[in-house]
Amino acid sequence: MDFLTNLFSLLDIRDSLLVLLFLFVAFLIGLITGWLYWRRRLEELRTELTSTTNTLTLLQKEMGETKIKLANTEEDLHRANMDADNFRKKFHTCEEEKGQLRADIYALQEKADGKGAAPAKGAGADAAKLALSAAMGSRITKADASEKDDLKLINGVGPFIEKKLNALGLYTYQQISQFDDELVDQVTDAIEFFPGRIARDNWVGQAAALYQTKQSNPAALKKPKSKPSNQNDLKVIEGVGPKIEELLKKGGINNWSELAAAPVSKLQGILDAAGDRYRIHDPGTWPKQAELLASGDFAGFKEYTDFLQGGKSPG
Repeated sequence: MDFLTNLFSLLDIRDSLLVLLFLFVAFLIGLITGWLYWRRRLEELRTELTSTTNTLTLLQKEMGETKIKLANTEEDLHRANMDADNFRKKFHTCEEEKGQLRADIYALQEKADGKGAAPAKGAGADAAKLALSAAMGSRITKADASEKDDLKLINGVGPFIEKKLNALGLYTYQQISQFDDELVDQVTDAIEFFPGRIARDNWVGQAAALYQTKQSNPAALKKPKSKPSNQNDLKVIEGVGPKIEELLKKGGINNWSELAAAPVSKLQGILDAAGDRYRIHDPGTWPKQAELLASGDFAGFKEYTDFLQGGKSPG
C-alpha cells in the first residue's frame, strides 16, 4: 500500500490515470479469461454429465432386461424341474412294471420247464434266514430301523419286498452292497423271491451306487418331509413358477384361498394378458390344488399332484 502511495505521489494526474486504466484493463482481461475458461469447463462437465446420464439410463435398461431374462430363466428352470419330476415318476413306474413283467416271464418259464413259479415256503426259507442271521456282523454290517435307507430306490424293490428285507435285518444300501453270490441266494430263499431276479436287477451294484451317493450327497436321496405352510407361496402349486406367481399376485390372487376361489377363466385371462409366453400355460388344475392346500389336505394334494403331469391332467 505504501508502495502505491509513493508511486502515485511521483506521478502527475495524467500518468496516475493511465496506470489506473492499465490496471483496470488487466483486471478485465483476467476476469474475461477466467470466465471463458470456467464456461468451457462447465460445458465439458455438462457434456460429461449428459454422457454419464445416458450411460446410466442404458445400464438401467439393460438391468431391467436382465431381470426379465432372469425371471424367465427361473420360470423355465421351474418347469424343467417339474418335467424332470414327471419323467422320474414315469421311469419309476416303468421300472416297477418291467420288474413285474420279468417276474411273470420267469414264472411262466419255470412253469413251462415244470419247476414251479417260485420257491415254496418252508424249510429252505427258514434255513436261509438262519444263515443270514449268522452273517450279520461278520459278512454283512449290522443295522437297525433307526438307520433305515429307502430301499425302494433300488429298481426291483417295492414296498412289499422292502418290508421283507427289513424283517431280515437288512435296512441299508451298505448292507445290500455287501452281498456275494451265496448271500444273494440266501436272501432270495429267505424272502421267497424268484431265483436269479436279484442278480438280473443288479441290486448289489445299485445299492453300492446309492450308498456312494448317500456318502457324498445325502440330500439327493431325501424327499422333503416338511409340509408347505406359507399360504402366500403360490409356487407350491404344480405349474406355477416365480414369474407366474408374480403375475397372479399382480392380478389380485395372493394366497391359496384366493387361488382356490378364482375362476379358471380369470387365471387364463391373466396369463393371456402377459403375452404368448404365458398364454400356453394351462391353469385348469390350479384352483383344485390350491383348495387342497388351503384346507390342509396335504396328503390329498400330494396324491393329486402325483397324478398330474406338469400341473396338467394326463391325457
